Amino acid sequence: MRDIISKLLIAAGLAVGSWSAAIAQDASGGNPTSFQSDHGWKFNADIYGWLPQINLETIRRDEMELPLWQILQNLNFTAMAGLTAQNGRWTGFSDFIYMNLQGTRTSTANIIGRSVETGVGIKMQALINTTAVGYSVLQTDNTELKAFAGTRYLWLKSDLSFNIGRAGGEVVGQGHVWDGIVGLRGQTNFADRYFVTYYGDVGTGQSDLTWQALGGLGYRFDRFDAVVGWRYLDWNFSDTAKMDDLTVNGPFAGIKVHF
Repeated sequence: MRDIISKLLIAAGLAVGSWSAAIAQDASGGNPTSFQSDHGWKFNADIYGWLPQINLETIRRDEMELPLWQILQNLNFTAMAGLTAQNGRWTGFSDFIYMNLQGTRTSTANIIGRSVETGVGIKMQALINTTAVGYSVLQTDNTELKAFAGTRYLWLKSDLSFNIGRAGGEVVGQGHVWDGIVGLRGQTNFADRYFVTYYGDVGTGQSDLTWQALGGLGYRFDRFDAVVGWRYLDWNFSDTAKMDDLTVNGPFAGIKVHF
């Protein structure tokens, strides 16, 4: 319960912080691009690469961390893509993430006076979709902040293996969850072509709690934007693919095409 309350407070703090940053930046002015002048349909397509690390806990309370260097070493990857449609203050977006990750952790243990090599391995595949509809609650020359509500879907397949000396075993799990979410997302322009983007959501449903936070720095070209940043996703559930808790976070980089 303490973990759930902490995560809700973090998500709420992110939302309040995003609102405060947006208002502060708007007061400073200085960018010729005005969100207030946007009318008619606009569309954005996003393509990103993501290199996260994984922290997970099984329903047996076994914990494992899969760091970024192991993901790079095993040449596994994640990819993100999304589509956004906006007309005036109303907007809708759908975001997809695919992950294919694996890694191992080895150590030694002293068993009956003998040193024995032990190992734990994980292979994980996941598909995540977040879809929502939002409304611009703040729209000025330099800042746009949108409140939204929607759903998040997670399909997860995990393959956990272990060995102690010559003995070993394997646990394979597969499952999916649907959750309702609410949140804020926004963008603040500064220094002509530069901008910051921020996002936070929290929700529940088939999982006990899920939340997400994202922050990025972008540069605006004539037909597309380049963005780099950090993304954090977390789930707490009772038993999905033999897992109790899953955290995915790390750096991303990509482009946003306007049409």
